[in-house]
Amino acid sequence: MRFPRAGCALLALFCAFCSKGKNLAGGYDDVENPAIKVSLLDTLGRPFGDGGIRVFARYQNPVKDSLPLLERAIPAGTSVGIRDSVLFAAMLAAQARGTPWPGKDTVEFNLVASAPAAEAYLGDFLMVKGAKGAFRFLRRQGGSVLQPDAKGSLEAAPIPILPVLNLRGSIGPKGLELGLKYVFIPGSPYSAKVGSDGSFSMARLAAGRYEVKALAADSKIYSAAESLSTAQEFPPTDWSEADLIWVE
Repeated sequence: MRFPRAGCALLALFCAFCSKGKNLAGGYDDVENPAIKVSLLDTLGRPFGDGGIRVFARYQNPVKDSLPLLERAIPAGTSVGIRDSVLFAAMLAAQARGTPWPGKDTVEFNLVASAPAAEAYLGDFLMVKGAKGAFRFLRRQGGSVLQPDAKGSLEAAPIPILPVLNLRGSIGPKGLELGLKYVFIPGSPYSAKVGSDGSFSMARLAAGRYEVKALAADSKIYSAAESLSTAQEFPPTDWSEADLIWVE
């Protein structure tokens, strides 16, 4: 069987990455395989009930690719670990589906925790390759960076609360002029189709503040001048063409 040259290159890259760490019976070598370790908490810091976690790439457009990189169930009072090799393989698959990936030395991703009546979003996670070739997990938070433990692993504890349902907004006059057809929050499952009057409604999303992108009829991607807050209406004053990473 013959494989396309690009496919062979991706396969070789993944195989070389996986060969760095060896799985142990009944688990994995934490020294060789750092992980992002996720548990769910309630607003009082206690273990949350049954829920789940979805991982999305930082530059993922849910209008074109709504599949999460990974999805894991988190039974009540437990945690789940996602190893670097697993996340790397999932990012390769997303890239093959068309999700941009600026560089193989860094995987940028976000977490969405969900339960039947609760949701939480945590963004700005990174899996970064160090000078010796080993990956480690980090998270940008405000003006600082949360560092991993000595093994390169990082813990995250989303706090799911009631989701915001049917959030309404508008793309405004400039958005209508540009012919925007869909709005979306990059690196998330959240998107909505724009009506003929410029309005849209997002069925469900976690409470918070988000950057907003839009897909135009000519397939160009635009960025809203203002962020979207689930606590107020969203009528952006302007839209501009997004960074080159979004150009297909």
